Amino acid sequence: MSPPAGCGVNDSPVGLAAYILEKFSTWTDFNNRDLEDGGLERYKLQFSLKFTLTSIMIYWTTGSIVSSMRFYKENLKTNTDNRLDNNTGVYVPTGLAAFPNELMHVPQLWARAKFRNIYSYSYMPRGGHFAAFEEPQLLADDLLQFVKKVEKL
Repeated sequence: MSPPAGCGVNDSPVGLAAYILEKFSTWTDFNNRDLEDGGLERYKLQFSLKFTLTSIMIYWTTGSIVSSMRFYKENLKTNTDNRLDNNTGVYVPTGLAAFPNELMHVPQLWARAKFRNIYSYSYMPRGGHFAAFEEPQLLADDLLQFVKKVEKL
């Protein structure tokens, strides 16, 4: 799951496109790697050619793919139990939507150790790391039900 060295991807638009497409494929569902199209046809509307090219161009023109890759490399390579941000409680009303194909699933019991005021925890029927693109209606409905609960405070 570790990303490749960032400089090479940043210097090649074809390499960058391949990297982004691979993430759109495997981070939505790891089983997509076994499909001929990488599973990308399943999300035609969300991952349209225009959307994909726009995403690639944003990373390409801003040169920001390296910092994006660095975030994942630094946060996924170490034991999170020892990090200060993991051991700091969050006390504001919190809503969590757990998508089954997210990179790191956080069961509700684990989430309660950090988020001390969970008003809503929804285990979604489908979706992965790019849930807002994959399952926008599921996410929007979940956000609305969370806001309604918090507004009753």
